[in-house]
Amino acid sequence: MNVTVNVKWSKGADVNLQAALQQPMALATAAARHIQARVLQGRFATPAEPYSSTPKAGVTKKPRYYISPAYAAAAGLGEQTRWESSAEMHRAMGATPGNGTGEMIRNLQVRNYGSEGAVIEPTGSSLGSSSTRTALTTRKEGTYEITLSDNGKLRARQVREMSRDEGGKVKFRRKPKLVRNALKASTLFKNLNIGLLQNTDDELVAMSQALAAVAALRVARALGAKITNLPHGGDPRLFAACFRELNR
Repeated sequence: MNVTVNVKWSKGADVNLQAALQQPMALATAAARHIQARVLQGRFATPAEPYSSTPKAGVTKKPRYYISPAYAAAAGLGEQTRWESSAEMHRAMGATPGNGTGEMIRNLQVRNYGSEGAVIEPTGSSLGSSSTRTALTTRKEGTYEITLSDNGKLRARQVREMSRDEGGKVKFRRKPKLVRNALKASTLFKNLNIGLLQNTDDELVAMSQALAAVAALRVARALGAKITNLPHGGDPRLFAACFRELNR
């Protein structure tokens, strides 16, 4: 799976603003790559809640959890689109809470938040579990609608009518629905308590210690001194990544 972290500045970000936000953007970039790798391994900052297992609804106990045919096919569920609950559907997939986050986390963006700091966010869209339904129409032979255009000319357009099956019911086309990954991430937090981009305590310590280490080095250089024991702590991989990014 290809993963990317893109760094983006707002249109109004001049050289002075970019210099002022160099450290927040550097920390966010290192953190984004680190979190991306962690989440793809199925490790989250908070424990996940179980999938909903609400029982079937109604007197006839009909299935109440629906997914689109395209989503069922992509998830390896064949043609089954109706399930008793989210938990039942995910059991059939062999999925544990949160392990379907690959598409959400695959493309991240780091951008400046005005002149305040930096933010990390998912970008792009991916296949959603629902679909859009559009009624099929056919042209009604020999029937036209006459309209007047803006420049005063008459226009004839063939009338279309609903396409129906043998029982008289309207036919529909179902089209796979793409959902913004940012919206998926917020839904994931709401339903499963997974903060996709949330830092762990060790990651926060690593970021602050990397910043302190860089500051200590710069002060030492300015004074012509040497430091033999730099501040360090927290997640060692993220500390090293932040330290490298801050010193670019």
